[in-house]
Amino acid sequence: MSSPKICVVGFGALGTIYSFILEKAGAQVTAVCRSNYASMQEHGIDIQSQKLGVYLGWRPHRVEDSVDSAANAEDSYDYIVCTFKCLPDVVTTPQLLGPLLTRSRNFVLIQNGIGIELDLQAAVPGAVVMSGCAWIDATVVDHGRTLRHGPIEKLDVGVHPPLGAPLDAPQSTESHTALTAFVDLLKTGGGTPEQVLRTGQNAHDLNSLDDDVLCPYRNAGFSTFATLGNATLPDICHEPARSYTMPIVRGFMEEVVSVARGLGLDESVLPAASIDEAIDLTLSEYGVAGPAYKASMLVDFLAERPMEIEVIIGGILRYAAAKQVSTPRLGTAYALLKVHQTRFIAKSKNRA
Repeated sequence: MSSPKICVVGFGALGTIYSFILEKAGAQVTAVCRSNYASMQEHGIDIQSQKLGVYLGWRPHRVEDSVDSAANAEDSYDYIVCTFKCLPDVVTTPQLLGPLLTRSRNFVLIQNGIGIELDLQAAVPGAVVMSGCAWIDATVVDHGRTLRHGPIEKLDVGVHPPLGAPLDAPQSTESHTALTAFVDLLKTGGGTPEQVLRTGQNAHDLNSLDDDVLCPYRNAGFSTFATLGNATLPDICHEPARSYTMPIVRGFMEEVVSVARGLGLDESVLPAASIDEAIDLTLSEYGVAGPAYKASMLVDFLAERPMEIEVIIGGILRYAAAKQVSTPRLGTAYALLKVHQTRFIAKSKNRA
């Protein structure tokens, strides 16, 4: 049996971790490294992981500096894995993937946000589009030379129903096979994936994954607050800070639930108690002696790079407007971050 061929686009912390796991499982990974291509060519990357171990100068099977080069390197890939940030206000996923759109029928989006699959499904009708919520504490340092990873790595992944299909449409054999094979690869490589029936679409995007509702909460709640406060997660989770930070974080999350209710997601689908679960889980990780972890949105904010505010907050607000649901907290947060986002986008265009 030949080794699965996988193209990973976006070789930051997330892309590095999952490229490594997939290669350990026997896949041949072609990594598209844009900003860190020279560093990867020269000496690879040192992986320092509490979960996966220490590997110095690691490289995947192949390293390319552009999607064009990756598309030319193989006639087809079993999977295209997207681990870059979803920034539709800067560039859409189909625009970024370019020629790779014709190199596979299976796409995996390991990204934050709501509605991240829609433009890809429109661009590649009939493709199998999976997405996953990753829980991982990893950071690339030393100008791309070192990956530091703690003990946490979990990926909940499912398949989106075809664009326009009813939410209860049965999963195709092709989709089920592609999802199962991808999850099996991750397990073989030492990852911790959880296969769910499907990811949500349209209204159910607010549920993100049928069996895991915590990721949107953590993004809309903790990431938003941490970025506005220029704070690490321990900064806002430790005592005594949590006495005044958690009510605001909870308020963000409660607005997510309010929008979900407006879209018809009742308690059986999106239980209000999942807010407590999301908060308790985060406090257990960062409320006592957790690492000084910075949310990815905050990392981008500090670097003055475009942030994922459209898919993390903007999508929720658009659903809220359509259903006339009041979201004053998230609306205020979005407006404040949008001021910076406009400046960051202009700055990124000037650099280009």
